Amino acid sequence: MIFFFVGTTAELIKLFPIMVEMDQNEISYEIISSGQNDITTSTILTHFGIKKPSLVLSDTNHKKTALGLVSWFAKALFTSVGKVKSIAKAKPGDVLVVHGDTVSTVLGAFLGKLIGMKICHVEAGLRSYNYFNPFPEELDRVVTSRLAHVHFAPNEWAVNNLKNKKGKIVNTRENTLIDGLRLSKTVELPQDHTPEGREYFVFVIHRQENLFDTEFVKYIVERCVEESKRIHCVLVLHELTKIKLIELGMLDALKSNSNVTLIPRLEYVDFMKVLANSRFMVTDGGSNQEEAYYMGIPCLILRTHTERVEGLEENVLLSKKSRATIEAFFDNPYAYQRESKLGSEYPSRTIVDELVLVEGSEVGI
Repeated sequence: MIFFFVGTTAELIKLFPIMVEMDQNEISYEIISSGQNDITTSTILTHFGIKKPSLVLSDTNHKKTALGLVSWFAKALFTSVGKVKSIAKAKPGDVLVVHGDTVSTVLGAFLGKLIGMKICHVEAGLRSYNYFNPFPEELDRVVTSRLAHVHFAPNEWAVNNLKNKKGKIVNTRENTLIDGLRLSKTVELPQDHTPEGREYFVFVIHRQENLFDTEFVKYIVERCVEESKRIHCVLVLHELTKIKLIELGMLDALKSNSNVTLIPRLEYVDFMKVLANSRFMVTDGGSNQEEAYYMGIPCLILRTHTERVEGLEENVLLSKKSRATIEAFFDNPYAYQRESKLGSEYPSRTIVDELVLVEGSEVGI
């Protein structure tokens, strides 16, 4: 049996194209949700006819702090093996697919290892080579790579980062996100979140390492407000972002600014439409970097390090939080415009073909 272990909405976004491919080929699978995020209500499941998880290990009411996640991880690890065996019917030799770099990724890999399952890691091999930036994502990837039997690497750079790891390395040539972007274009949406009749850029700041940096938050928000006098700004108001803006006394001014549109964190397909119609993007999100790369949209990354190579030196500029670099981007963001790369690569097909082979093989590690 093939199981997908999904902890967060971000993981579901990268894994659902594989599930769609499996459904189209009538290959059975089950989904286990860690409960780190509530994915059971995600519109991704309904948009694409994907079954709901057969097992949810915990609720999402754990604290969203580092200590809270560590406590939740420990409790989940030592209480979930029995659930996965008895409820999900997982057994030694079954395949467990994990994705990316979250706490749930590591949790799933450890649970699968304890049961004797074959661990397949999608989006393997990404590295910043700095254990503390991004934290804990870099550590999560390193630990998972030590537990995996099959590593699905999205490009040659990621493959090279895995050369000293045990297990089979499969180069999928692109990230499964490219399949997700293509699929998202097939969905008709009842509501349009884009500013009517206006050109605009998208602004996202939500990572804790940025929100803890009060001076940087003040600077980049004020800079985007200044830019909004030239081109409309769509600011994605994540919950942590909202709390920080209230703390700084900036939220009311943003709400009353006719050059700025505040939107909540949207479901995946809705946000892809907003992004696809934007002129450029200013963000601290790693997946946003990949999305902008495939769409060819100019993108400024508000981070000091990135574990992704997509778009660098092309349409993506890593700011390293340098104000000079940020100002240089705003001077001419359109210099970073590139052609869309939504071409002929279908990484989800490569992964499904390999999963079928793994399912019928003996554990090799």
